Amino acid sequence: MRKLIMSIYLLIMGKHPYNTIFSYNYHNIRGILSFFKKLVVQYQGADKKIIIDVGGGKSPYFKIFENISKKYYVVDFKIAMPENEDRNIIQIEGIAEKLNFNSEFADIIMSNQVLEHVSDERLAVKEAHRVLRKGGIFIGSAPHISPIHLEPYDYRRFTSFGIIKLLEENGFSNIKVEGNGGVFKAVALLLLMDWFLYKNKGKNQEFNIAKHLIFAPLTFFINLTCLIADKIFQNKHRSPSNYCWSAVKQ
Repeated sequence: MRKLIMSIYLLIMGKHPYNTIFSYNYHNIRGILSFFKKLVVQYQGADKKIIIDVGGGKSPYFKIFENISKKYYVVDFKIAMPENEDRNIIQIEGIAEKLNFNSEFADIIMSNQVLEHVSDERLAVKEAHRVLRKGGIFIGSAPHISPIHLEPYDYRRFTSFGIIKLLEENGFSNIKVEGNGGVFKAVALLLLMDWFLYKNKGKNQEFNIAKHLIFAPLTFFINLTCLIADKIFQNKHRSPSNYCWSAVKQ
């Protein structure tokens, strides 16, 4: 029965990061996915790259980078990574502030929805700079507007100016920052994420599959309404839920 429910859930909601409009974080993930896909296009046909996915856990974005990857590493806590990884992924136990790689080792380092959770975001960015080769690219995303999540390890939010300052102060240049949607998509994320990711009687964050399925039509309505509103008003700069960036080590 549980397998059947999970099959129905995946059919309706999609498998992360290919979330459908019925999913609470549709707008957030859609923006990140689009940003990474556009970035990968520039590497098609070039030499394959050494990629490090910092804080990548189950490596949901591996499929996007697979064709340009010579070696793909994921760095995270052991408990966050799959026990039986059958894809061409090398798992390294570690943290963002102390990467177990030699200097100038990687071509691409990704930090996706990680900097809000690390103890020292400046040290994490500095480590990425150390491990990247000259001309290497540091990519990632971080929330601007979001409910508290993965508590108690949720420490900060970012503006585009804060991201640029953080990257510049740690040696990066040619910085590009892109907001994911406008204020209405941010409202959709706030409403739905806060509703579906809740703490039950002091326990850790929980996700109720049945609740998500039952209220899927309402989720669809909220996501679609806010998508249309954002297109009408086109205010994408002041209040996106999330920012993506790319930056180069010169």
